[in-house]
Amino acid sequence: MSIYNRSYMRPEHSSYSSSPWALKAILITLVAVFFLQNVFRHWFGVSWMEQVFALNWDTLTSGYLHTLLTYGLLHSTELGIPWHLLLNGLMLYLFGREIEFRLGTQKFIEAFGFSILVGGIAWILVRMSGNPQAILVGASAGVFGIITLFCMFRWYDELSLLFIPGRFLGKHLFYFFLGMQAFFFLFTEMPRMGQSSVAYSAHLGGILGGFIYYRQLMAKDSLIATIGRLFAKKTETRAPKWEAKVAAVKARGAGRYKVNMSSPPDKSDLRKEVDRILDKINDKGFGALTSDEKQILDKAKDMLK
Repeated sequence: MSIYNRSYMRPEHSSYSSSPWALKAILITLVAVFFLQNVFRHWFGVSWMEQVFALNWDTLTSGYLHTLLTYGLLHSTELGIPWHLLLNGLMLYLFGREIEFRLGTQKFIEAFGFSILVGGIAWILVRMSGNPQAILVGASAGVFGIITLFCMFRWYDELSLLFIPGRFLGKHLFYFFLGMQAFFFLFTEMPRMGQSSVAYSAHLGGILGGFIYYRQLMAKDSLIATIGRLFAKKTETRAPKWEAKVAAVKARGAGRYKVNMSSPPDKSDLRKEVDRILDKINDKGFGALTSDEKQILDKAKDMLK
């Protein structure tokens, strides 16, 4: 079990940010795109957005690589009824609030997008052997990725959800969703590959994406932050004169004293530092930690046993 499953890496309560702007932005974007889909389809009689942004084997091989992500912004517009959008939006809202609090805004967007990407790849691999003319739309893969992260964080926590009776652990919820999607994939999607059906393969891909993100990518810096550092302008500052004088004094006294670095750090000081970092996680989410703070937590897991 990784350090992120340990008790001191989880908040003592499940409160979350009162204004998670990334979750709100995603939901508003999904609604706006759905409105535009209906305008083009029912007012102008064209499915332009589906042709350009939906995932399809033919368009993907024609160079529309962006569709591996943009399909997650579209939803079914059959009869103009937004059931597909409403279900995805509701599930994303229920599980996404806590995940954005835990990960931070940037990593929440990254985890959602990564799950959509893996879900799209899984669906394309399945459709290559079945019905390559089918198209994929919907944010379900991203939603299942967020649900998977929720279950991973709450693996041993007792839960009670409105739409599932009884009380259960987070791991039970994960196995419930995984088993249900696997069942429908094997006995609904695969036998009816030539017909229009729910993309359970994309759902399974989203679950896989959320699991990979939790185990491999969550502790790393977000892609958004990395790109920001690459494009950030580097400004050079000249050190004040007094710093140069202090450095010169230190240089003259160098070599007179030796510091014993072999003794391990005091556990009480280390515990105080870990407590400070955990308070920061509770206030700002895991994504706000620096690389040095993450390394301190990794070292502390063995020293504080």
